[in-house]
Amino acid sequence: MIEYGIKLILKDFQPMHSEFQIDNFIVGAESCPWARYKQALREIDSRWSSLVSSREDLELFDLSRSRGWPFGRRAKIRLSRRKRSRAALVKNIAETERELERFVEIAIQLKDEIGPIENGKRELLEADSWRQKAVRMSALDLLVNRGISHTTMDFILKLPIKDRQMVINVISPDANPDPLRLLGMYED
Repeated sequence: MIEYGIKLILKDFQPMHSEFQIDNFIVGAESCPWARYKQALREIDSRWSSLVSSREDLELFDLSRSRGWPFGRRAKIRLSRRKRSRAALVKNIAETERELERFVEIAIQLKDEIGPIENGKRELLEADSWRQKAVRMSALDLLVNRGISHTTMDFILKLPIKDRQMVINVISPDANPDPLRLLGMYED
């Protein structure tokens, strides 16, 4: 009876990330389209490699079927384990494909938004994404600590001087920064 209950509730189990997690906490956690695009590409690369390996594992598993299983209880247990192992491989492939499809969909949307990445554009997008991350970190510090933390200031100091100045101009009290506006929580 308990086994039936376990099987019933495990139908709701999703072993990998939900679309909501992917959209909001993996890709969406980044501060600008370029940073989100790069994160989506990292995730695609990881999922694609995993998917290729999992498909090869399944193929090898299917090719290694042993013939002439012995009879009796041990044979039934081995067969049951083999079926569960294969089912786990198939489920892993399906879940990885699902995640991969979502990351590809997001990356395509972001690529459309960003446009072609020509020679100097990558460097501009890269610098802007790090500046935006510094502004976001600063805004969180201003909300939580009422000042910029040592960690955030250290991060800002790692930026090139012109980028540091741009960040400081945005977050300075003279600019009257509203941390919620800096975080993009609402628009002007």
